[in-house]
Amino acid sequence: MELDRLLPVHDFRSCFTRRIAADPATVWRALLDVTAEELPVSRRLMLLRTTGRNRLKGPFLDTFPTPTLSTVEGAELVKGMVAKFWRLRPPSAPIEPGDADAFARFAEPGWAKAAMSLRVVPDGDATVVFFETRVQATDARSRRIFRPYWLFIRLGGAAFIRVEVLRAVARRAERAAATTDATDADGASG
Repeated sequence: MELDRLLPVHDFRSCFTRRIAADPATVWRALLDVTAEELPVSRRLMLLRTTGRNRLKGPFLDTFPTPTLSTVEGAELVKGMVAKFWRLRPPSAPIEPGDADAFARFAEPGWAKAAMSLRVVPDGDATVVFFETRVQATDARSRRIFRPYWLFIRLGGAAFIRVEVLRAVARRAERAAATTDATDADGASG
């Protein structure tokens, strides 16, 4: 798992899952194709969080304001950054956005490293999608400062975003799988 490589040790974690009635390739494609327009709650919450500076539009994973650190095609996508998330306008750490090695090595006190993984795992005739978030504070003070912020977002906005994303992926993937099944059935009977 790329998430284990990039952030094996963490102070905070959440994981949401959804079993989807579609094959892994169809689910992966749906994951990449979900748009911000399909996520009205997420769009509103992100607008609030960024105090109006970031309006999500287009493919969700492309417009989500966290850089991609790693992609294992068809299996896992990891986004992550180092910042002072507890601030109203969180400053980013002095590392190149999207540099997975710099992210993994970063240890300067006063920051938090956050990584989000979307994993697609075959499960019989279906697929399970995992949306996992891990955060590691770089020192005890940052951990204490981050904790109330984590409790607030975990129970509020972040949970809604994850559930809404998984629901949108399931809707897209299951619709595509049903269309493929119907086409296959028509071809077999014709």
